[in-house]
Amino acid sequence: MVITVKSQLYAFFVTFYGGIAIAFIYDIYRIVRIIVKPKKIISNIGDIIFWIIGTIVMIYFLYISNYVELRLFNFLGFFIGALLYDITLSPFIIKLLLRAYKIIIRILIRFYNIIVYPIKMILKILHIPYKFLTKIFLIPSEFFKNISLHFNFFKKKK
Repeated sequence: MVITVKSQLYAFFVTFYGGIAIAFIYDIYRIVRIIVKPKKIISNIGDIIFWIIGTIVMIYFLYISNYVELRLFNFLGFFIGALLYDITLSPFIIKLLLRAYKIIIRILIRFYNIIVYPIKMILKILHIPYKFLTKIFLIPSEFFKNISLHFNFFKKKK
């Protein structure tokens, strides 16, 4: 099938953007690995999952560009897109994603503290009567325990 130069350029630029998309997905995976610090086996499983997702993205962009018709310029587009992204944008994107992660964690911690604070206060307020009531009910039990030990009234006879 003959492909015009226009459609070849279109396919090249679509695969170029596909390379950028795959490199961005890799940056997200890199951030997850920085945050989680997985062991070797989990890291290997994550690598396999990344390559499966990367393959799906690649096939999607190949389908958009020229119905998965493989040409050399398709692979060059993916490679050049990923390489340019990694050289130019990747350091900034990684810093941006790490900052976004830290901000989201701070917000979640604040929400957690806002939700948990009333519960803590209620428990503190209820703890004072609880201590008082346990002391009141503990006095008779201690009294009877001391009497029984002291006088041996309730001792079983043989």
